[in-house]
Amino acid sequence: MILESKTIAWCAVAGIGCDAIGGVYLTYELLGGRSGPLGLGVRAATYGLIFGLGYGLVFGPFFGVVAGFGLGGILGLEFWRVAVHQRKYGSSPLYHIPFFGVARGLLLGLACLHRFGGEFALVFAVLNAVFLAIVYRLRYAPTYDYEAVAGAAFSLRAWKSGVVRALAVGLAGGLTGWYETRSFDSIGFGLTIGLVVGLVSLAIGAVSPRVEWWIEHLPERKLAVIGFGMIGLGLMLQSVQYLVVILGPR
Repeated sequence: MILESKTIAWCAVAGIGCDAIGGVYLTYELLGGRSGPLGLGVRAATYGLIFGLGYGLVFGPFFGVVAGFGLGGILGLEFWRVAVHQRKYGSSPLYHIPFFGVARGLLLGLACLHRFGGEFALVFAVLNAVFLAIVYRLRYAPTYDYEAVAGAAFSLRAWKSGVVRALAVGLAGGLTGWYETRSFDSIGFGLTIGLVVGLVSLAIGAVSPRVEWWIEHLPERKLAVIGFGMIGLGLMLQSVQYLVVILGPR
């Protein structure tokens, strides 16, 4: 075969993802813009792309897809709640935030399932959920650093929060690896995932003020054009499986 079966399958999955994101962008204006439910969808799609690329390039496509959809959705919901609440009341809804930390931890464990197995994923998920709940309780959640400005902005507080979350996830990874192998080599996984989480958090922290400003001042017609483009890209990626059959050797 010209391409491996897994590669073809992942092209199809990526195509479906592009179609979904394009559909969200395309229907944004029709369903109420920033005040409607797709204000959440646009945030989730945008942050999901960053999470998916960041984690997928290091830990593989399964990890990237799960992290992209899951973590992108969680962060989108967190920021959407803050933005809506600030527009209505001029304040941020910062209660029961530790729930989002628990959800993040469980999703990171789920993302490990394909590569590291069920037992590792379960232990990693539980440790992450506990550690990130504590981190959120200590007010190192992304929503405490929420901004919506025209240019990229990254405060010392946001950098510190990203480092703390990375340390929590890295510690969970190291302890899980130690539990599985009883070897100091397992600390390497904890350091790796902690570094990746830190870098992705820094990237999100750097671009999120601009993303939030963009969504709050969204040119809806231009977004529709982007939606058409994403759908077209999705159709092209999904067509790979058929082109391989048509153009491949008999």
